[in-house]
Amino acid sequence: MQHMVVSLFAGILLGVLGALLSYGPEPLYGVYSPYAYILLIVIVGRSAAGFGWALLAGVLAAFGPLVSLLTVSILHVEDQFRGLGGSGTVMNLMFVTLALFGVLAYFTRRDDLWGDLAGGVLAGLVAVVGMASTLPGRPEYVPAFWPWNVAIVGVLMLGLVLSLRRGWGWIRSGAIALVIASANFLAAGF
Repeated sequence: MQHMVVSLFAGILLGVLGALLSYGPEPLYGVYSPYAYILLIVIVGRSAAGFGWALLAGVLAAFGPLVSLLTVSILHVEDQFRGLGGSGTVMNLMFVTLALFGVLAYFTRRDDLWGDLAGGVLAGLVAVVGMASTLPGRPEYVPAFWPWNVAIVGVLMLGLVLSLRRGWGWIRSGAIALVIASANFLAAGF
C-alpha cells in the first residue's frame, strides 16, 4: 500500500518540478522531461511485489506528473498543454507508454530470456522517446541537443541496459534495444 502512495506522490512532485521547468531553458526541460518520469516509473516497476502491483504502481506514478502538468495548464490558459506534448492524444499516448515502462521494469527482474527481452524492449522504447526530442522534425525536438543527440540517447540506453541486466543478459538486451532504436531511426527518414 505504501508503495502505491509513494508512487503517486513522487509522480506529483516530479510533475510539479517539470511544470516549473517547462518555463525555463529548453535544454534543461528537454533532459528532465520525460527522463525523470521514466526513471521514477522504472524504479517503481522494478521494486513492485508482483505483476499487478507493478501495473498499478506504474499507472499511479504516470498519473502523478499528468495531474501536475494539467493543473499548471489550467492556471496558465495561454500555454495550455505546455509540457504535455501539445494535445490530448499525445498526453494519452504518453500515459500508456509510461505505465507500460513500469510493467517492463518489473519483468526485468527475471533471470531468463524473458527478462532480457523486457530489458531490451524497455531500453529501446526509452531510446525512441529520446529520439523524439533529439531528432529534427520530431514533435518534441529540442534544438540545443544537436550534435550530441545520438550520444545522449545512446548513453541513456546503455545505462539502462547495464543497470537492469546482469551477466550476459545485458548483451541480448542491448541487441534488442539497438534493433528497436535503429528501426525508429530509419523510420524517421535518417
